[in-house]
Amino acid sequence: MTKKEAILQAATQLFASKGYKGVAVSEIAARAIVAQGTVFHHFKSKENLLISICDELVRSYISGIKEAARGPGSGWDALERVLQFNQDFKKEHQDAITVVFRETRDLSRIEGEIQEHFCGLLNQVIEVKSQCIEKGKQDGSIRPVPAQVTAFLVHFLLVGKFHIETEGLLEVPDLDAELVEFCRRSLAADETSEAACHEHSGG
Repeated sequence: MTKKEAILQAATQLFASKGYKGVAVSEIAARAIVAQGTVFHHFKSKENLLISICDELVRSYISGIKEAARGPGSGWDALERVLQFNQDFKKEHQDAITVVFRETRDLSRIEGEIQEHFCGLLNQVIEVKSQCIEKGKQDGSIRPVPAQVTAFLVHFLLVGKFHIETEGLLEVPDLDAELVEFCRRSLAADETSEAACHEHSGG
């Protein structure tokens, strides 16, 4: 692990456990076992460090869903893999997701290029899901729904679940499998849904 990676990891862990405002750069340096000046060398400021955590997480997520969408099968198969990757990604990056969802309020004051940058990344996420839906419409595995609008709705469903879990707003049971099944019932063409129900019932 490089010093930059160690700093990112340490900051992610500390921001997740203590909150962005409750962590000093000196604590991050101590956790990463580097000099405080090394933190500023790589990230210039604590705010830039928070931005980097967000950027790394979103880029990693985009790379993962693109890979999931490229697999074999129908459009629904691709979307289902994207949804499953989403659930696995959440479990593997819980600290970073907590930081992004809880602490990015502090980024709301940042304007210009950074805001445009993150909007561009979000658009990539929507586009991947939209392409899966469009492919499914063409091959008959997904009902004739508006692809981009539906991609936004699926994204908001996933983000809302992340938000509730991260903020601890409700005691939420493990709904990962049910979320995928809900999307199947909502989007998959009748033949796809019936085949899946048959498979789940063991018939």
